[in-house]
Amino acid sequence: MIKFFRKIRQNLLAEGKTGKYLKYAIGEIILVVLGILIALQLNNLNDERKTENVRQVFYKQLLQDFENEKAYIKEHSSRIDSNMVKFKAFKEIYNQPNLPINKIISKVRNLDWALYNVQFKSNTIHTLQNTGDIKLMPPIIREQLIRLEKYIEETEKVSKYNNDKSGEGTTAAANKFGSEEFAFKNIQNQPKLLEYVFEEKNLIELLIKLEFSQDLKVVSEKGSLIRFKNILSDMEEIKILINKELKK
Repeated sequence: MIKFFRKIRQNLLAEGKTGKYLKYAIGEIILVVLGILIALQLNNLNDERKTENVRQVFYKQLLQDFENEKAYIKEHSSRIDSNMVKFKAFKEIYNQPNLPINKIISKVRNLDWALYNVQFKSNTIHTLQNTGDIKLMPPIIREQLIRLEKYIEETEKVSKYNNDKSGEGTTAAANKFGSEEFAFKNIQNQPKLLEYVFEEKNLIELLIKLEFSQDLKVVSEKGSLIRFKNILSDMEEIKILINKELKK
């Protein structure tokens, strides 16, 4: 094709048709420019198509993450609700007058003392931010994703902090009075140890430490439930926006 155009130009020059040669040269330049512009446009369209494909993959990953987090929140919330029921039932024991301290202590043993830090597993938003691919998201989705990730991180930090404080209470009690197995099993044949552990003033101190620890645990869990509702609401809003993008 290049040889063909060159031959035409040479023939025009040889025939002395300078005017036609100039017109032809200008036309050829225009064709070349148009060709370049078309190639650039096609390249841009191809890049946009690739970007959209990547964006679609992230959309689907985010939606899957949201489903996983909903399941996690449901499971964690169920555990919290169960503990709150137990703690409420325990506190009702104080409505009974003149209960022996050791009987109240025995009820404390029925509470859930396991500490579960809130810890979400999905990481697509984190990946988007670390790789810079977050910029591929439309502004409104990008802003909500960043805000959601920040709120999730805060929720995890608050949960860990409160649980650590609650754990300090049970640790302090264990350091002074030993483990449950120690008090209610190991020393049953040791009168002096039993006398010390179950001395009324010691039991009162133990009860205060344990109830404070459990109360802090419940306060922390109530806060987590509130945050869970906010997270679910935010995820639902983002989900609606993503589904709109997927339908385009």
